[in-house]
Amino acid sequence: MALALPSLCSRIKTRLIVDEWELLLQNVGEWRGWFDTMDRSLQRTKRQPSLLTLQPAVSGIALHLTLLFWPEGSGSLLQTPAGEPEKRIVQSFMRVDPDMGVFATGSFSRGTLQRSNWTTLYAEFGFLHNERRHRLVLLWDSAGQLDRIVLIREFLVGSSAVECPPLEANQLLGDWRCDINSPGDGLRLEADDLEQWVFLPDGGAFLAPLQIDPNQTFSIEALWLSSPTRLERIARRYAFNGSLTSVDHQLLTR
Repeated sequence: MALALPSLCSRIKTRLIVDEWELLLQNVGEWRGWFDTMDRSLQRTKRQPSLLTLQPAVSGIALHLTLLFWPEGSGSLLQTPAGEPEKRIVQSFMRVDPDMGVFATGSFSRGTLQRSNWTTLYAEFGFLHNERRHRLVLLWDSAGQLDRIVLIREFLVGSSAVECPPLEANQLLGDWRCDINSPGDGLRLEADDLEQWVFLPDGGAFLAPLQIDPNQTFSIEALWLSSPTRLERIARRYAFNGSLTSVDHQLLTR
């Protein structure tokens, strides 16, 4: 069984400290990027350029989201494609949904609250740092097998932000200190701690069961190394009955 990272740092329950809506507003802006859909072996099956706009209403009460997709192969990854998008998603939010947790960094996670024989499991992790967002969506099929992986890189429009290098285990080894409300705590990562992790482009990685056992507890974790000295980790933990028990967040620096 895959082991989670050691949890020597204090777990940060942001929703008990500040209002999550205010934290979510850190994601406001126009984000150019692309969605890479992969199978469980990490073979890319689709790449779509995208433009996501998140803006507050004039009243300040709601957030409006517009997500545009262009056909695969349209334009350059360095700029928003010309021409009309092939798909448009428009949503408005009045509050943070119950399935979503937002943290002090502006990063967030959402996903299935209760897995059952009638629902499929999914988990989304959204990491935010300066003019970059790194998002990961994991989806399981009705039989409980990991089915699809969607990696989303996003860059604030008008910025000079660039993609992070592909993550390798040796970049994580050694001592880290846990930032934000956890002074004095530390974490040391050894090679054995990372054996079961799946490493991704753009500085990301995840740890998740390939097959969900309905009679076992499990966790789904993701991390993003946004710089050589800054690491964020989010973990979603589930009980043996399939109910979500906690969403934990850590910001690690060195």
